Amino acid sequence: MGVINRFKDFFLKGDARSIRAKKNVLQTVLIKGLGVIIGFLYFPLSLDYLGTVKFGIYLTLLSIVDWFLNFDVGIGLGLRNKFGESVARGDDEDAIRYVSTAYFALGAMITLVTLFLLILNFTLPWTDWINISADLKEEVVLLGAVIILAFGIRFVARNVYEIFFAMQQMAYVEFFTFLTKLSFLALILVLPFIVSDSLFLFGTAKALTFAIVPLAVGLFYFNRKYQKYKPRLKYVRKDYFKSLFSLGTKFFLIKIAMLIIHQTNNILIASFVSLEGVPQYEAAYKYLSIFMLLFVILNNQLWPSNIEAYAKGEFEWMKKSIRGVVKIWLATVALALVMVLVSPIIYRLWLQDGLTVPMEVSIAVAISICLTTWVNMFNIVLNGTGKIKLQMYAWLFAALINIPASIFFVRVLDLGVVGIVLGTVASLVPLVVISPIQVNKILAKTDKGIWAK
Repeated sequence: MGVINRFKDFFLKGDARSIRAKKNVLQTVLIKGLGVIIGFLYFPLSLDYLGTVKFGIYLTLLSIVDWFLNFDVGIGLGLRNKFGESVARGDDEDAIRYVSTAYFALGAMITLVTLFLLILNFTLPWTDWINISADLKEEVVLLGAVIILAFGIRFVARNVYEIFFAMQQMAYVEFFTFLTKLSFLALILVLPFIVSDSLFLFGTAKALTFAIVPLAVGLFYFNRKYQKYKPRLKYVRKDYFKSLFSLGTKFFLIKIAMLIIHQTNNILIASFVSLEGVPQYEAAYKYLSIFMLLFVILNNQLWPSNIEAYAKGEFEWMKKSIRGVVKIWLATVALALVMVLVSPIIYRLWLQDGLTVPMEVSIAVAISICLTTWVNMFNIVLNGTGKIKLQMYAWLFAALINIPASIFFVRVLDLGVVGIVLGTVASLVPLVVISPIQVNKILAKTDKGIWAK
């Protein structure tokens, strides 16, 4: 009973913002946990269905398309901040203008980008660049076209999730993400009874599932609960786009830098090591990134909370919040160590004989993830205050050195998959140092010059 009472006290005591944040985090952790279980289920199912090479192609293709998903010039994240500020002020008219402007700007942009990418897909010999065998090239190109179209839909439709984030209803996003994964799992279980090892059908099932769910969610909520925020052409404003774009551009450049650092690993492994190395890295990352999901949850919940606290000058709440997150980070480092030590047993139970993941790959990935969560922990405050210019410069510098460092570790030191991951580690070091310094200055109200931008 004592444990139960302490648990209740933790979630029911504190100011309204803290209670709301803790309840949302708890709900999200539970839903996210179910999603992680599904992710672990469909990884070996996918590997078994496609085989190592085709699964490596599939993972590499998704990494390429992830770039496409993030080319919104940061408007989605700008919408989260601006919409959240408008709602906090009770200005619904302002809020709907931001929603309408964001949706129509992204809609116009994505139409052009989709057409451009489809042309490149059918004209460039990109399959040669990632070592696709001749007998699979036609199937991979067709799959590329389907994924581009499906992710184009998702690109715009998923912005309803930014509304949920701004309204501090993160659990909604996780529920619909869980529903998406569950739908895909059902399709994976059915596919072997239709056709064996079809890369095209497998990739199409994933792309369409992840596009249709957010589209359906947006149509439902904008016609029900959030009808007053429903995008309308008459509310589109050029000056609101400038506002979204000004803040969004910094977020966009940070996102592109993050993509270069985190999402190029599969492509680099396929190009400079082997396609067989891609599933090795992906398995280690999926296993060891479990605790990183907690920081994604904290970031998405505490970001809008920090927007509100900073706007009201409640620095003590912000200091208390970041101290709590640091304690969580230290616990996850200890967890990462244990996970690495038992990883051979986990891989054997999880993947059976389908894939072997070397211990050194797990160690390198664990270090990379711990450094990433350290940086993300301080980004919670920086994103909430909007003071992200220095962060942007640091991420761009990290992106600049990431690929050359990875190639150096592979080509010169012959470290294989580990070398690619060490390139990520090396690029994160400047951010590891700069981020906590800036946050401490902001919370101490001593931020000046570049530290205050």
